[in-house]
Amino acid sequence: MPNLPTAEYPGAIDTHSPDAIKKNVEEVLLDRVVKALIKSTEKAGTTSGIREPGPRDIVFKGSFEEVNDYYYKNLWSDGLPIVPPTLKKVEEFLKFTDRSPNEVIGLLPPARREATVWNIAVNGVMAGCRPEYMPILIAVVEAIGDPHFGLQHAGSTAGWTPLIILNGPINRQLDFNDKVGVLRPGNQANTSVGRFLRLFMRNVPRFLPGSSDMGTFGGNFFLVLAENEVDSPWHPLSVDLGFKAEANLVTVNSILSMSIPNPTQGAKAKDHLDMLAGLLQKQFRGNVMTFGPEMHPMIVMTPVIANLLAKEGVSKKDVRQYIFEKARVTAREFDADGAGLVDSVCNLVKAKKLPPLFCESEDPNRMLPVFHSPDELFVIVSGDPTRNRVFAANQLGYQGCATTREIRLPKNWGQLMAELSR
Repeated sequence: MPNLPTAEYPGAIDTHSPDAIKKNVEEVLLDRVVKALIKSTEKAGTTSGIREPGPRDIVFKGSFEEVNDYYYKNLWSDGLPIVPPTLKKVEEFLKFTDRSPNEVIGLLPPARREATVWNIAVNGVMAGCRPEYMPILIAVVEAIGDPHFGLQHAGSTAGWTPLIILNGPINRQLDFNDKVGVLRPGNQANTSVGRFLRLFMRNVPRFLPGSSDMGTFGGNFFLVLAENEVDSPWHPLSVDLGFKAEANLVTVNSILSMSIPNPTQGAKAKDHLDMLAGLLQKQFRGNVMTFGPEMHPMIVMTPVIANLLAKEGVSKKDVRQYIFEKARVTAREFDADGAGLVDSVCNLVKAKKLPPLFCESEDPNRMLPVFHSPDELFVIVSGDPTRNRVFAANQLGYQGCATTREIRLPKNWGQLMAELSR
């Protein structure tokens, strides 16, 4: 939209008093609106004249350094060196899917560009992925392309980052790390697939910092969080989401922030559960303005803690229920955390934007949960199987809602993997 008229309010509006806002609107902003509309009318009918290259067009030839310089100048890289996506390399990725290269996965905002099997492969090459990761990459894009995910919010000033959670036998088959340093760079699978998602979001829907990506601070991409299903005493996240335990799944969830990796201590399950509830309560203080119609906060614990809890008969369902009941703030704190960005909690209940339990009375000291229901909480086992640590992460409500897709393997998957092992 090259002729879209815009008028900028002078300064950060949330730091101005009501009187200052009124003055700025009347004396500054209104004049800017009029000038922008007149200027837009004068330029009507012009076009950008930019031609989009075709999927198989050769856009550049040169050395590795020259290719990277060219991609960087065209805003096609994330600032790190990319693997040049030659036709040969892209076609190697396409061998690991039965789907047509031209298949459209979705039309992605804000650029409203088509996500295709072809451009998924291109960005997979660029991110340093291996060809056999291709089914995972397609499932990831299917997840963020689902309207439920709310990709259009990914450029908000909150600067949240999507996290890929991986479940199923494919975790071990493709050598994803689910133990020590699961979120630390070093393992090719976790690192490159995590990088792929941010690179793809930059190159196809075109989330570019300073224009369509307005994250105030922003954040780096997350590595893939693979669940350690072998050392866990419980069923994996896939079962919680309604799939079979052996299903290969990706779940993409927005992460606003993560807590520090807290050690939880004690010989009894209650000792650890109390610490988990306290950790989630602290993590969600100040996040009420982004509560949304659904939330999927996360507790990620090592197998040490999970097995200690399970030994006392504590299930994942018990963990979710305990934390839901204990991780609470007063209604006064809940309203204060909204900082004027949301209505009072009781008015939100009356508008049917929150469950009735949030306004069972008008007592400002009544205790309210920090998410809607126990089922929303993700309990995931991962990380060093010899340490007693846990972290909590809060999800941004209606922005980047947790969305899951099953990984579709090609019919000749067994043959392809056998050839790789030779």
